[in-house]
Amino acid sequence: MGAKESRIGFLSYEEALRRVIYCSFGGTSKGLHFNNLIVGLVLLTRGRDEEKAKYIFSLFSSESGSYVVREEMERMLHVVDGKVPDTLRKCFSEGEKVNYEKFRNWLLLNKDAFTFSRWLLSGGVYVTLTDDSDTPTFYQTLAGVTHLEESDIIDLEKRYWLLKAQSRTGRFDLETFGPLVSPPIRPSLSEGLFNAFDENRDNHIDFKEISCGLSACCRGPLAERQKFCFKVFDVDRDGVLSRIELRDMVVALLEVWKDNRTDDIPELHTDLSDIVEGILNAHDTTKMGHLTLEDYQIWSVKNVLANEFLNLLFQVCHIVLGLRPATPEEEGQII
Repeated sequence: MGAKESRIGFLSYEEALRRVIYCSFGGTSKGLHFNNLIVGLVLLTRGRDEEKAKYIFSLFSSESGSYVVREEMERMLHVVDGKVPDTLRKCFSEGEKVNYEKFRNWLLLNKDAFTFSRWLLSGGVYVTLTDDSDTPTFYQTLAGVTHLEESDIIDLEKRYWLLKAQSRTGRFDLETFGPLVSPPIRPSLSEGLFNAFDENRDNHIDFKEISCGLSACCRGPLAERQKFCFKVFDVDRDGVLSRIELRDMVVALLEVWKDNRTDDIPELHTDLSDIVEGILNAHDTTKMGHLTLEDYQIWSVKNVLANEFLNLLFQVCHIVLGLRPATPEEEGQII
């Protein structure tokens, strides 16, 4: 067959199978019609056994498509599988030709008769019409609702389980969290910091909470980062900072400044009550003796004490809790 320059060639089983499937889908030298491709793919991935049996019958049937000849089927199986299954004689027990009904009945009772039937009828088809990668992974979903990259979250998870493994209770609770951050965080602030992470107030920090907390504290815009700090000081979680909470906040912020800075600021020489009253007089927009979140954010933007605390949290989140610096500049800020 062919021209004089034709020569014998060999195909791998996979290549032969691809060509057979291509032709059975209606493919020609001119190509394969898109509609035929879709029908074929649906058959392979979603088709019922009855439909797949009809498809296999079409591969072995004569040109008229009305019957399968034993000799031709055996020849094809020899080429593809290198052997003819013993069960085939049952298919042709009444003659050298069988119609679709007899072929189907035999095939569905002998799904493992040959390689192609085993692949198509016995659960060997792993082709899907949908890409599983279209469904976001847990890491991708978390990256979508935070300011973290997927790689950041993967690294954080390793660190989270390492820290959690130190817990006596098996939970990342305050007992586990406190010694990790204090020092450098003052003991008076460690519980507030824990509560800022523990969004659902179930007394332990899960991985989603620590990821969202680290994102808000270190990667978000300044307003979001200061909102996280506000949660640290809002001990009773009522959404405002009372006079008592403001007093405790100022004490803690002054301690943080003394621990980390040597330069002098006016607050170090001002009476504590005067500092608290000064904050309320300038920023208490409701005139109810407390600061709302918005009040706190406005006060904290230009306050050196609040910004120093934010810087300390930034370092703790990276060094202790395992957040990776996003830029070389951030890496330079970390001691």
